[in-house]
Amino acid sequence: MSVLRWPAVKTLLLVLCLSLLVSACSRIGLAYRNLDWLVPWRLNDYLNLNSQQQAWLKPRVQTHLQWHCSAELPRYIDWLQTTESILAQPQPDSAQLLEQFAQFDAALKRIGVEITPTAIELLQGLSEQQVSELYAAIDEDNLEDRQDFLDPPLATQISERRERMQERLRAWMGRLNSAQTEHIAAWANNLGEQNRLWLENRQLWQTELRKVVAERDSADFAERLTRLLQQRESFYSDEYRANYGRSRQALATLFSQLLSSSDEAQRERLSHRLRDLRRDLAEQQCNV
Repeated sequence: MSVLRWPAVKTLLLVLCLSLLVSACSRIGLAYRNLDWLVPWRLNDYLNLNSQQQAWLKPRVQTHLQWHCSAELPRYIDWLQTTESILAQPQPDSAQLLEQFAQFDAALKRIGVEITPTAIELLQGLSEQQVSELYAAIDEDNLEDRQDFLDPPLATQISERRERMQERLRAWMGRLNSAQTEHIAAWANNLGEQNRLWLENRQLWQTELRKVVAERDSADFAERLTRLLQQRESFYSDEYRANYGRSRQALATLFSQLLSSSDEAQRERLSHRLRDLRRDLAEQQCNV
């Protein structure tokens, strides 16, 4: 799973909370404890908020973070414990992994619902200059991603996809064996033009966002932005929607294959990393 560059309205999804769970970061506790400044810092990549806007945003971010710590962290801990149990099986069922993916999606949706009122009010209060800055930052990200992921020949895209997955997995499992690298190569190849579909679909969503923000003084602005944030799948292109389920199944199948062909040392390393991550999250203290 790749961590994408999200515009400000998506950055308010609390700095990719769930993506921390699948990163190779060994200091997730430190990162989580500093979300109160990481969120505004990341937001500054897209918006230059004035002092009044910053003062307005700060307590809202704190409220969101408190909600996330008290309501969502226990879910993550349970999710990790279930994941550990699944991965401990000799041949994990891809259907079980798909269910874990679905819970991941559900967590992101809950965060989207939580921050929607703040996003609505934030965007309503932007000046024309700030909106232009937001669009310029989004355009810059799109250009970089196109250069990195779409401009290279398809064979290069597939090769780089394979290499990225191998690098991520080595952090969790250690050295990969030949069977595992073959599974990864087949997975990367079968995804084909996934990069194009992802970028084109994201562009569709951003185009709709621009339309909505351009009419942020309209009576239905809140309703339209809510749909953008909470029902993102309704803006999928037909091609992307048809491909989305296939790509999820392909990833679940890959993980099942990798685990089925893992050795004892790999499984122990993976289990140890998951236990450490779960313990790190469990040690976080919420400010009640």
